[in-house]
Amino acid sequence: MRIIFNIFLIFIFVLMNKGLVLAKVSGECSNCHTMHYSQNGTAWGNGSGPYQWLTISDCVGCHSAGDSSTWKDPVTGAPIVYNEAEPSYGFYYEAGGKYEGLAGGNFYYVTQEGGGDTHGHNVVDIPGVEKDSLNGQYPPGTSDQNCGNCHKNNLLTPQTKDGIKYSGCEFCHNDKHHADDTGPVVDGSGGWYRFLNFNTYHPYTFQPMGFEGVEGIEDPDWEKTYSSTDHNEYAGGGNYTHSISLYCAVCHGEFYEYEKSGGGWYHHPTDYAIPNKGEYVDAFGANGTGTGTWDPMVPVARPYSNLEGMTGPDQNVYIETDMVQCLSCHRPHASPYADMLRWDYENKCTSNNTDDECGCIVCHTKKSKLSL
Repeated sequence: MRIIFNIFLIFIFVLMNKGLVLAKVSGECSNCHTMHYSQNGTAWGNGSGPYQWLTISDCVGCHSAGDSSTWKDPVTGAPIVYNEAEPSYGFYYEAGGKYEGLAGGNFYYVTQEGGGDTHGHNVVDIPGVEKDSLNGQYPPGTSDQNCGNCHKNNLLTPQTKDGIKYSGCEFCHNDKHHADDTGPVVDGSGGWYRFLNFNTYHPYTFQPMGFEGVEGIEDPDWEKTYSSTDHNEYAGGGNYTHSISLYCAVCHGEFYEYEKSGGGWYHHPTDYAIPNKGEYVDAFGANGTGTGTWDPMVPVARPYSNLEGMTGPDQNVYIETDMVQCLSCHRPHASPYADMLRWDYENKCTSNNTDDECGCIVCHTKKSKLSL
């Protein structure tokens, strides 16, 4: 009997630890779910639900905070992507005197008058966010040749299928919170990197988007703290299915270019290796050695064949191997600066300027020394 009892205890221990390993979300189910959407005879919370999957709130409700300093929900552990006050944590752009929130930026900057449209994606779920004034749409409003016939003419409105709205957060994130994304490299088995997967419905036609998802290595605190050894990693490669830049190009296809037209670039190349020649030999402080140091202000993408063999973030940048990506210059949610840029391009990136916090000169090392 003692042997049987010991075997039973071992079995229970294995099951418990398996749950800890395989489930990204841990803790009490009631942290995120309610069975009847009621408590003490009244509707749960503010009564604006009920929500899909019996959750106690929607995406923004779980990923937002009323103050400026909260970066992670104290109960659920969810990363905060929208603060009602200007965030006071995360990457600090010293030259601009601004905090930028977690790695994706913060939707606070879209809600501000006087240029909010240019500071981030106009996600319909964020309180106070209006349709983009240029194209009259929420994401993915675009003039792309495949989508423009409808979107540029403001013919579409947010749509719902089976009670799920596909024009807000869900358009970019196919959230699988119980998937094992412990990595180190998060792929389809972990619900894809940050749940970035377009394998969902188009918000109007309800046709599958067919994007297979992004590969990457997730920083545990979403880059609240950051250094050359503490950061996210991203997969890249021209037309590689799991590239973060190709993911962006599903909507922003006209900007995903790495071919020359008429002898010159007409968009900044993306998913394109940093060349080991000219001024680029000194990029990221490589000084002609071929190896520089990771700069959290200008993250690069790794060739997927290299990324898939990594066990954690690499402090090095390998010239002629690592690539410029969309997030090298932009915050995917929102930033304090125009065009969702990571730095103040309009005021800090000028000729004969040695400001180390102009991200452009991290690669374009000679441009800061020009007098035009």
